[in-house]
Amino acid sequence: MTALLTAVLAFGALAGCTSSQTGGNPTPAPTTGGEQTSTEPTSSDPGLSIAKYVSAPCSILTSSQTTTLGSVRAPAPGTGELGPLCEWKGQDVIKNSRYTVSVTEKKPFDDMVANVKNNPVFDDKKIDGVRVVSTDQLDGLITCLVSIQASKTDSVTVQVNLAADEQATKKACPEAERVAQLIITNLKG
Repeated sequence: MTALLTAVLAFGALAGCTSSQTGGNPTPAPTTGGEQTSTEPTSSDPGLSIAKYVSAPCSILTSSQTTTLGSVRAPAPGTGELGPLCEWKGQDVIKNSRYTVSVTEKKPFDDMVANVKNNPVFDDKKIDGVRVVSTDQLDGLITCLVSIQASKTDSVTVQVNLAADEQATKKACPEAERVAQLIITNLKG
């Protein structure tokens, strides 16, 4: 529970706080920035729409994709720091991992990234041609957040909290990236 709270607070800060670093990176001018923004213009607006998932976040994964999560309970919609979300809790908290997917509108992706780029785990890359950022405040082995850039201001974030029994066979960031890839497939339609 503490790991979940820490992860939510970290990405809550990612979504809402832009006070540190260089005082502001205007979104309209990403071509004159640092290392990460130099690769950004080609993917800063991949044209993916999250509109239909804002009101139905649990439909972001198909039923067959949900079976790849393992033994999870029925999806539970809710709302969090990043917006509408869906949570798939493990049937047994010791044996089965928990997955949370948040759909975020109107929060600049670059600002979200700027707030976590100094985390111990930070990876900014592309999956299937779409920019994703993987991050964790510790080591990315038990919990991890992966944010998918749908547009300059819209994103989808996958949070994985590995169950104790699955920690020997899975690592959180690769697992979150796997789920992110499923979501990217759905966003591309």
